[in-house]
Amino acid sequence: MIWRNLGIVAVLFAGLGAFVYFYEIEGGKRREEAAEEAKKLFQFDKEEVKSISLTRSDGSIILEKENGSWKLVAPIEAKADEAAVDGLASELSSTLLERSLESSPVDWKDYGLENPNLKITVDLKDGRRLNLELGDKDFNQASVFGRVPHLAKVLVLPALLYTAVDKELLDFRDKSVLDFDREQVREVRIRARRKTYRLQKEGEDWSIREPIQARADRSEIRSLLSDLEFARVEEFVERGAGRLKTYGLNEPSSRVDLFLGDSRARKTLLVGKQVGAQFYAKDDSGEDVFRIKEDLVDKLELDLSKLRDRKMARFERDEVKRVEVKLPDREFEFARNSEDQWRLRTPAGHGEKSVLEYKLFWPLEDLEGKEIVDRANLDDPKYGFSEPSAEVKVVKQDDEVIEVVLGKTEGEVVFGKAAADPTLYKVDKKVLEDLNFRVEDILENSE
Repeated sequence: MIWRNLGIVAVLFAGLGAFVYFYEIEGGKRREEAAEEAKKLFQFDKEEVKSISLTRSDGSIILEKENGSWKLVAPIEAKADEAAVDGLASELSSTLLERSLESSPVDWKDYGLENPNLKITVDLKDGRRLNLELGDKDFNQASVFGRVPHLAKVLVLPALLYTAVDKELLDFRDKSVLDFDREQVREVRIRARRKTYRLQKEGEDWSIREPIQARADRSEIRSLLSDLEFARVEEFVERGAGRLKTYGLNEPSSRVDLFLGDSRARKTLLVGKQVGAQFYAKDDSGEDVFRIKEDLVDKLELDLSKLRDRKMARFERDEVKRVEVKLPDREFEFARNSEDQWRLRTPAGHGEKSVLEYKLFWPLEDLEGKEIVDRANLDDPKYGFSEPSAEVKVVKQDDEVIEVVLGKTEGEVVFGKAAADPTLYKVDKKVLEDLNFRVEDILENSE
């Protein structure tokens, strides 16, 4: 009987706990959310907005959503800044009414609402039209007075709402200098201050095709494309192509051509005359002449020494299945097994222990030129490639082989070359010491 009574008590406590949780905790949250929702000035979600109109004494700005994207339709037709308009729609949909002031009659002059500073119209996808007028701010600038037409009461709203809607046309315009997706770029052609550069993408790798032919540093190319993708217009100057000569755009001082995707669609930026710390520029496919920052134009004059890929062997660790290192008096062979563990095959006798991957790859990833020399005679005996101080082979999973040869040392560097690459690399000579692996150091649990 005692156990039965204890069971009943336990069930009652469990039920009480469930009641407290669902009613007091979960229910409390829902009641708070419902109360917050009830305070909203307007009941709609920002995704429901079809158009927004902002009217001031100097004119109207009209924004419309079409196929999921925002555009300006007045006072000009242009692409809109998605983030700016989404932010505006979000602010309008989430604004809370602080309180309302009712008197009969209402003297609208006292609140700056006889001739409102701002009129806002929001059209929703379900056909509803919402109107709001904003007047003066209160004495401490924390709130703004507003009204919904035909309602005889003054609304007290957060001043943040006024800040969100009191914008200039430029604030809502898309200010991208060039509109493109950098992941789609397959080729870059730049003519800057009478120099020409051509960069080409092959798979995930980039190469320089002009003014020299060499491998390019991926990170430098990504940085260049990022600078172009995120460059922003400083000021819109004029629409139309009639006066391009005025801005030096009939014969641009610099030009960027990007070729995108398999179709190689072209996006072109033209750069004209300099004006102070800015340049006139134009997207060749658009109508607007605008100004851009001087530092963007400076970046178009590429530094080939930085653009070059200094890595003699470029690979990702997880794509390598075998590594061979040959020194004048020793040889090493490392292989990845079916369990994704590295083993030392040569010298023999150590196959039961795993190789410390980071110690294997550190010297291979350090095969980087401190200096690069083009058009060197790699057969010249002074480089020592006929009697190498080290030979390295990196074999990828797809059987692609990367070969590197190190020759003589000179001061603090050792000469290096990569197969099928006419470039001479000067590498820190410490890499020779690192490639001379100590078996006892490179194996796990070696004691």
